[in-house]
Amino acid sequence: MMNRPSLPLLIAALLAFPALRADAGEGKVSGHMFGDYYSVLSADDGEAKLPEKQNAFQLRRVYFTYDSNLSERFDVRFRLEANDAGFGSGSKMVPFVKNAYLKWKGALGGDLYIGESGTPTWKLAETVWGYRSIEKTVLDRNSIGSSADIGLALKGHAGSASYHLMVANGPGQKPEGDNGKKLYASVQLQPGESNRLELYGDLDMLPGGDSFTLKAFAGRMGSGFQGGLEVFTRVDREASASDPGADRTRSGLSAFGSLPVADSWRGFARLDALSNDDADTTDLVVIAGLDWAADKNVHIMPNLYVQLPDGPDPHIQARVTGYIKF
Repeated sequence: MMNRPSLPLLIAALLAFPALRADAGEGKVSGHMFGDYYSVLSADDGEAKLPEKQNAFQLRRVYFTYDSNLSERFDVRFRLEANDAGFGSGSKMVPFVKNAYLKWKGALGGDLYIGESGTPTWKLAETVWGYRSIEKTVLDRNSIGSSADIGLALKGHAGSASYHLMVANGPGQKPEGDNGKKLYASVQLQPGESNRLELYGDLDMLPGGDSFTLKAFAGRMGSGFQGGLEVFTRVDREASASDPGADRTRSGLSAFGSLPVADSWRGFARLDALSNDDADTTDLVVIAGLDWAADKNVHIMPNLYVQLPDGPDPHIQARVTGYIKF
């Protein structure tokens, strides 16, 4: 049986690609890495994944990206991602394809993306939050959607508004498993230089019952205060209309912000709340920390992560997170 290619082998092949395609225009290699040293200070006795006193160094994400301008009309991107398999798993980090698309500039009045490209589900919120290295956005953390999907996407502008429309398989990076498709739509407004507003919705047409998500986001970007508020509802419908009570509804919000506290230092904080109607529970997550920019592309961030489920004991982690961009 053929062994899976290792990450170094894939990187070497990717580095060789521009030389093999010199006629395709100049390419660019970029990426980032982030990880932590963490220590679990408190955990629920019944939670196997976060036993008290657990501590480790972990490399939570590696991105390796190749971008190439094929011509005045076409660009291409190929991106690999690898993640830590988790404490005690015994598995090595295995890379997978995160993005692989052709960008057709000026098609259909905008830019047409063909292949596996980013979805609009939490892209803007993640950009304004600015600390994906600390934690995913509230939708991402609760597996409400995917950051990338395989299909067709159209991005463009209509007056002062921008839009991101997409029709795709639905399972994200996984293979399609049914005949339904997922529709995405995001409309963004920019009232003022620093402010961002977004209305978002998606519909996932599944054999067992459709799922849909509605979201509103308001944020502010800048060198001073930067922050946002995200509110969403996700409904997973059962196929049987005779039992609407079986539908599952999850609603939540995320409020976050950061601001300078000293030269090369920023402070950041976030509060998430998630309500599960079917289980009648509400979970809270509180994050706070400091961001030291040791260099433009090197950040060291001590932080505290507290998860407050509907239970007797909170999950508390003390972490020092590092972020490197190249």
